[in-house]
Amino acid sequence: MKINKKPVAKAILILVFLTVLPVFGQRLIPQEFYTAFSMQGGFDIADLLNRIALIGVTLSILVLLRGHVGKISPKGLALSAVWKIFWLIMVFFLLGLGHPETLGLAVLGGKADGRENTVIFDFRLFAVLATLIVVLMIVRSVVQFQESGREAANQESKSSSDASREQSSSV
Repeated sequence: MKINKKPVAKAILILVFLTVLPVFGQRLIPQEFYTAFSMQGGFDIADLLNRIALIGVTLSILVLLRGHVGKISPKGLALSAVWKIFWLIMVFFLLGLGHPETLGLAVLGGKADGRENTVIFDFRLFAVLATLIVVLMIVRSVVQFQESGREAANQESKSSSDASREQSSSV
């Protein structure tokens, strides 16, 4: 069995940069930095880095699978849909500032000197547009898969009819 080395190398690099570095890098960040960002900016840095590490693991698994699955197979079609949905979740992650469950509604807030600040960024329109784009991309992948199946069937029937003609003419 031949192993495709390129996806394996990509997956290892993704694991190192998006999983190992954020997890072990948390120890190098001073506690004052955590406190300042959580109190004034409304960011939980440790939670954000853990979410990035989870994204790294998921992305490396998808890269490994994509490297070993044929593009015109049913598994390739399913993996293509999962890949597109993963990138949609990544868009939600970015629009929600680390919280994909908010679907583009980013809320920042913090307290300083007894006062509280809250800033709300509403990016839900972009989240809806990204969702529509992903749905259209998945539909396009399904149509391309069906067309490639038809083309393969047509080529197969054409080659079998050519072979039968050659056999009848030689007799």
